[in-house]
Amino acid sequence: MSLGAQWELHERFSFVQENVEPDLLLLDMRARPELRALWTALEARALLVTAALDAAGEDIARQLRAGSLSPARFREQWEGLGFTESAGRASTAADDWLEGLLRISRITTGQSRPPFGQVNMASRAHRISDFLSVTSPGQRDTVYDLGCGNGKFAITVAASCSARVKGVEYGQTYVESARRNGERFALPNLEFIHADVRDVDMSDGTSFYLYFPFWGEVAHAVARTLGDFARARDITVYAQGPRLDYGEHFLEQVSQGALCLAPERLDFTDVMVLRSAAFA
Repeated sequence: MSLGAQWELHERFSFVQENVEPDLLLLDMRARPELRALWTALEARALLVTAALDAAGEDIARQLRAGSLSPARFREQWEGLGFTESAGRASTAADDWLEGLLRISRITTGQSRPPFGQVNMASRAHRISDFLSVTSPGQRDTVYDLGCGNGKFAITVAASCSARVKGVEYGQTYVESARRNGERFALPNLEFIHADVRDVDMSDGTSFYLYFPFWGEVAHAVARTLGDFARARDITVYAQGPRLDYGEHFLEQVSQGALCLAPERLDFTDVMVLRSAAFA
């Protein structure tokens, strides 16, 4: 069974186990004793799937640590699985593989949202692939993932190219999880920064990725900072999210002549690709 298929099963088992009330389960078992054997079998199967998932993930992590799995080959491995939506599930084979490797669920809760912050949602594999194609980051580049959450985008990009990748995250629980994940792969070009994005020196950045991490005042401040960078050097901003109270701040930098907006693309209508107007 593939790593992605193991992750799908793991998620299904986890959903059942996390949504069962122990007291109610005991009552059901007393009323129907045969349920105890079924529940025991489910728990045993879940443990087997988790062990297989751990082993498959560790094998890939070992290859990355040893340098035997190159960035190009790693990228080919997850992109080659495809981005077709699974029937009945908001996922793709590429997403299942990446999330199984990183042990990252699509939506992560348990962290209080800061003012103007959003619930953490892992980037879709199709968007990560598109970002890599649009920006073609290389050894001289520094990619910033602003509002990186638990690190799916940052880790995937760092393992898929030679650019320096820096994830910035305000939520302590998220950034600790991202760091633990990153340490498994020992990627020398990966760093996670626990800070308010407005307090971070991003002057070395050449590409900036944002998956609707914040809105309002924070989005306005970040767009203004990126506009200042764009006036001084060639940068690319890949911003995914709504135009209202988020995208409008980047479009303001377009109207002011700092950034220029690339034409909208059919498959990525929720994405704005912006580049330094002076260098376009």
